[in-house]
Amino acid sequence: MSVHKNDRNESRFEVMDHAIVLKKMIRELSIVRNFGYKIRESKTPKNFEQWSEVSKERWKAKDAEKLEKLKILDREFLMEKRKIIDSDLTDLTHSIRSANAIKFPVSLAEADRRRNFQNDAIAACEHLIDDLQDIMDTLPIDKNWMTQVQPAIEREIMLIIAWRKSDNPKRRALREQDMRRWLQFIETNGCNEAVKVFFHTFSETMERCEPDEPTSVSILP
Repeated sequence: MSVHKNDRNESRFEVMDHAIVLKKMIRELSIVRNFGYKIRESKTPKNFEQWSEVSKERWKAKDAEKLEKLKILDREFLMEKRKIIDSDLTDLTHSIRSANAIKFPVSLAEADRRRNFQNDAIAACEHLIDDLQDIMDTLPIDKNWMTQVQPAIEREIMLIIAWRKSDNPKRRALREQDMRRWLQFIETNGCNEAVKVFFHTFSETMERCEPDEPTSVSILP
């Protein structure tokens, strides 16, 4: 079913444009600056200079071993977080593209599918904030970079919310369209037949859905 040209809105690019800028920013932070990670350094205890030379050497040996283990754990943690954050960024752009592929929904089911992708994009941004915060809380890093990254993520969230909100008039129109068709069907075929169609359509749709997949079905014949 085609949509009349006059009913179509201009494509929205700002959400994707900013998402690409955000992706480049975070990947540069990850690959080039290593999330601002600062190599752990030894911190001598109080009154260290008053210790005997034997005690000093024994402490230095144990501390060096401890620092080396911590550095290894830090590297492994950063590698794992780098993969997770890269996945978050991929989910963000994938969800935006998937939502934008349904630019002009002609049914409430299509509009709901578009809305689900938009919600997934917001969730990806929230995951980014959580994962970056986890790095800040776990490792010795220069936290100044977060003052640039977090506002950029929050701006992306606001852009997606505004984009999602702009769909509301079209969603209301589609909902009213479905309601008119449904009332017309009831008037023509009666309530009993309408109930049969509802359960038959709903059962078929549920059989086609994967477990845990968001479901939006049209109950209209």
